[in-house]
Amino acid sequence: MTGGNESCTAGPTSMSYLTCLTYILEEWTGVEHIGDYLSYAFYILWLLFPLVLVFVLPGVIVILFYVSILLLHIYKRKNELKEAYSHDVWMGAREMLATLWDGHGRIWHGYELHGVENIPQGPGLVVFYHGATPVDYIYFSARLHIMKKRRCSVVADHFVFRLPG
Repeated sequence: MTGGNESCTAGPTSMSYLTCLTYILEEWTGVEHIGDYLSYAFYILWLLFPLVLVFVLPGVIVILFYVSILLLHIYKRKNELKEAYSHDVWMGAREMLATLWDGHGRIWHGYELHGVENIPQGPGLVVFYHGATPVDYIYFSARLHIMKKRRCSVVADHFVFRLPG
């Protein structure tokens, strides 16, 4: 049994950090063979990990939608006075949200945008398919705003406007 000043490596045999942690947990909880229980718990976690990912991704996207709305609301309240004297007070909010969504697309999906130089300087039409959520358009418009400082408008089916949020 290890005391307050002793470590797991003190003594005739040294052990790994995880083995030491297992011994400490056994002493603290009073459960014998806690390592077997932990290995079973890690196996169940490993087995259910794909199922957890299926539910985590839509949850993160919905949370990011609401965080974006909250940030825009705070930005509006903070800059109400500046709006009367400035040309475009929402430029900072666009930059902030474009950076937020571009970071999410790069980290979570590895999103990259190729062929931006082929978009004409004047009006153009970009046709794309989106799945259940229009996240790919959000990633596209965020990246386009960061790279070219251009905004992109959308023409969508009336079904898209019936989706909550």
